Amino acid sequence: MNILAIDLGTQSVRAAVVSIQGEIKGIEQIKQEVDVPYPGWAQQDPNKWWEMAASMIRTVLKKTDTPPEAIAAICSCGQMIGPTGIDDTGTVTTGRTQLWCDKRCEDQCEVFRKRFGETMLSRITANPPTVGAGGLKVRWLLENQKDRYDKTRFFLSPKDFINYKLTGVAATDFSEASATFLWDASIDAYSEEMADMLGLDLSKFPPVAKSYEIIGKVTAAAAREAGLVPGIPVMAGGGDFLVSLICLGLTGAGDAVEMSGTSTLFVVHRDKPIVHPFVQNLRHVLGGWVPFFMLDCGGLSMKWCHDLIASARDADTPYEELIAMAEEIPAGAEGLIFYPYMLGERRRENVHSMGGFLGITLNHSAAHFIRAVMEGVALAIGMNVEVFTEIGVKIETICCVGGATRNHLWNQIKADVLQTPIKLTDEPEATLIGAGLLGALGVGLIDDIGMVAKKRQTTMRRLLPNPENKKIYQNMLSEFKRVYEHMLGFWQECE
Repeated sequence: MNILAIDLGTQSVRAAVVSIQGEIKGIEQIKQEVDVPYPGWAQQDPNKWWEMAASMIRTVLKKTDTPPEAIAAICSCGQMIGPTGIDDTGTVTTGRTQLWCDKRCEDQCEVFRKRFGETMLSRITANPPTVGAGGLKVRWLLENQKDRYDKTRFFLSPKDFINYKLTGVAATDFSEASATFLWDASIDAYSEEMADMLGLDLSKFPPVAKSYEIIGKVTAAAAREAGLVPGIPVMAGGGDFLVSLICLGLTGAGDAVEMSGTSTLFVVHRDKPIVHPFVQNLRHVLGGWVPFFMLDCGGLSMKWCHDLIASARDADTPYEELIAMAEEIPAGAEGLIFYPYMLGERRRENVHSMGGFLGITLNHSAAHFIRAVMEGVALAIGMNVEVFTEIGVKIETICCVGGATRNHLWNQIKADVLQTPIKLTDEPEATLIGAGLLGALGVGLIDDIGMVAKKRQTTMRRLLPNPENKKIYQNMLSEFKRVYEHMLGFWQECE
């Protein structure tokens, strides 16, 4: 028997057949784009999500020669938050979905900060009010598109929408529920108090299940569309990066994980959340909490750089060529600094910020700009890691995962900026494997997900920071922070 894992990402939708030991037998994916009709907006069509997911399911089953009857369970994960409204018939009520990186609800965030005070709000939710909160995105909808809000029976996250299309059941998991800004961290349940403060109907948010619990079974209609058989159990699933942590094992007090895909996340694992204005907290899919910070345009910055260079040439440019060009440039890119905020920032005082380069001279070539992009993301990570350090979080080793791990220069730059050893996993599909293991656990095919995950853990390469670059990057980080702080409030004034 096998598990069907679905990963609804920001840049692609993927489906994989995964064995109960976590072995991937095949993956199929289709790329998708983000619609940005206005500055600060980021949205996608949820109906397209289902069309792509159904197509990828059919394709991966065919290419792996897996009969639908051999699928023991389905588990989805993916980009988080994205409140997608449906009515009683399952019809989408909210049009295109506000994605996790959409910033349009900043005005609502500011109103609630002033009205209730950030300290009190964080005391309940263990999170500052940010544009990444699902409940605040729904509040924007209530204020700006009330007819759509009124028509909505449930607001579902992206992977929960896929689960609904598979089963006809509206449900979510603890990782997604904790991201709504309607979650009481002290009692691990929805908060009537927060719902009252936000003026939202709490019944519009779905029931919560553990990520490995069965929330429904594949319907006949979904089976016809996706090439499945009716009755396959479907798990609640979880947020993509939280699911991937199953394979990475945040086990030590000094361990941290840095993930670079579209965004860049830096996470630690604790029994309880860390309440701090710059730190966000989500429930882990297996228990406990994951305090983290996030760069919305972390990994995407390198894709932008690649696409920019490629657009000036007749043919596509391999990433390896860009890396080789940047390697010829000394650490520090001869004073050129990149600010990776092309999708804004999570910090409340800088939500509307934009990307930029500082210190351009006539001596800077394309290769300098490539290296500066890598260094700029690493410096932004470093600025936030200092916050963890200041509040007493000790970080002794960082495990890097995601597509960026293939960029050896970028990994070394991160080690040098953070002056911390980095472990690189050669497992590129931790998210799909994690989803597969959750599915296997949910239907009783495995008893101990931690044990199976530990056996699956691959050999990790270790990078040590280069002491010769320590002073260079210390000075660059100081300059990065100086300009960052100087620009606070600037972009709000230029809206």
